[in-house]
Amino acid sequence: MALGMHPFTQDREEFERLGARTAGMLGEYLRALPAQPVDRVVPEEARHRLMSLPMPDTGLPADEILEFLRREILPWPVSVGHRRSYGWVNSPPAPIAILADAVASTMNCGLDGFDHSALFLMSSLGRWIMELVGFPTRGSLCLLLSGGSAATLNALSAARHHAAERAGWDLRKEGLQGGRARLVAYASAESHSSIQKCVEQLGVGTDNLRDIEVDDAFRMRPDALRRAVEADLAAGHLPFAIVACGGATNTGAIDPLDAVADVAREFGIWLHVDGAFGAWAALDPAYAERFKAVARADSVTLNPHKWPQVPVDCGALLTRHPDAHRAAFSLTPDYLPAGNSEVPWPCEYMFQLTYGNRALKTWAALARLGRSGLAELVTRCNRLAGLLDARVRVAPDLELLAPASLSVVNFRYRPAGRRLDDAALDDLNQRISAAVSESGEAHLPTSRVRGRTSLRACFLHYENDEGDVDHLVGLVQRLGSELAA
Repeated sequence: MALGMHPFTQDREEFERLGARTAGMLGEYLRALPAQPVDRVVPEEARHRLMSLPMPDTGLPADEILEFLRREILPWPVSVGHRRSYGWVNSPPAPIAILADAVASTMNCGLDGFDHSALFLMSSLGRWIMELVGFPTRGSLCLLLSGGSAATLNALSAARHHAAERAGWDLRKEGLQGGRARLVAYASAESHSSIQKCVEQLGVGTDNLRDIEVDDAFRMRPDALRRAVEADLAAGHLPFAIVACGGATNTGAIDPLDAVADVAREFGIWLHVDGAFGAWAALDPAYAERFKAVARADSVTLNPHKWPQVPVDCGALLTRHPDAHRAAFSLTPDYLPAGNSEVPWPCEYMFQLTYGNRALKTWAALARLGRSGLAELVTRCNRLAGLLDARVRVAPDLELLAPASLSVVNFRYRPAGRRLDDAALDDLNQRISAAVSESGEAHLPTSRVRGRTSLRACFLHYENDEGDVDHLVGLVQRLGSELAA
């Protein structure tokens, strides 16, 4: 290298060699992952090293940096990439999407706007996502944000602005301190915690978030929703949004979307469906009917970084009312043009201005699977949850705590022939979960279902099959028997 050459210039000139070394390192990591322990806790000495690194005075060689990543970072991931990690609703990254994301990072063109190839690709990608879940495409818009929380915050911001505007309220000018009517939102008692966070961030406050009671299958009760709306209207409040679960994170419950949409339409309230995890199940014939009413929603959250296996982060927001989002967010400074007529500029419809290009990795994952491949993956994962549900129901030492819904199953170990109260069973199942992690054979965290500790399994990996169900049942029974002895 020439003396005095800038280090980034050096890396650019050697990019093929450095890239080949990186690709080999990552390929080795991906291929070795299935044989690795599922849970790997970062050792104390490694934590100390990573937390006490001194800033180098002169730059490190590129090869030394890559070696550091191989030695100190890659050995200690969270377990989401492993097929026997059943925690929450996390998926592994599709290898082709990893490569596509590298293309996006290399081009370094944000998806906020201007004129570059990914912005036009986003037009097709948005239509693909809408078509996959049955959302109307005509006049609608798809935005890619950091995840379900950001997508829902964007949707509820637009819903709040829309309701205020209809009430003659210039929300952007007046804010929330003008003594106007109290804004109220409604969500299932099983809704994701991000709904509460969104209401807090919007200045509405949790006192004005109505937790609507659920039925025995953890689904929002439309009759209770209607009563709550009527009571708020009678009190002079301003309902601005109803959030329905399109697959609750904890139980997989799907609210009766059609009946909830009837209430929203009757009272003229914005309906948002939180389908971050579950809305992709519109592709599963066993669930398609329950998701038909997605077409009636004003907006929908669904995350490509869940079932489509897109590397984090990526959350999609579908909206039938782009104008409401633009009215709530658009603010074009003098140094930026106002967009072009061919495709919308996403920055005009959200809070962020500059943000990453999530379109390429999402497009690559969906293009690699195709409609039939994604449908097969979703259907297989849901079928495996049904199989686990059936296995639990007939096992003398297992107990189902919630019926399988989508790819989620909540169950617990209960020693056969012994009477233990709920407190003892909670403690036992908490220890079983820890023992599963310590075994290195799986990751099976706990949750709470109606106040009881649950072993919560979620199938979301592209390689999950019936062998994983057999292994999980046997592992829980073996460890449960040992711990209960």
